[in-house]
Amino acid sequence: LPVETKRQRVNMLSAVSSQQQGKVRFMIYQDTMNQQRLIRFMERLIRDSKQKVFLILDNLNVHHGKLLLLAENRKDKIEVFFLPPYAPEYNPDET
Repeated sequence: LPVETKRQRVNMLSAVSSQQQGKVRFMIYQDTMNQQRLIRFMERLIRDSKQKVFLILDNLNVHHGKLLLLAENRKDKIEVFFLPPYAPEYNPDET
């Protein structure tokens, strides 16, 4: 008899360093992206970096809001920039 398997969706947040020979940082998660997951990822980037983090994001809705408060409160550690809307060719994670 065929066995039914339930597929689980797995998502990933990632960042590619322009220094350190293109070091990749990532976080695997299930369910959907939300502000708390993104903030947790950003805090990990800050904690593990010896230099200021320049994070470039696309314009997903969760990339705005509380996220900007974290960045504003920690300008010495992280600065956030946004890609132009509808520009996947500028995002190395899309390839």
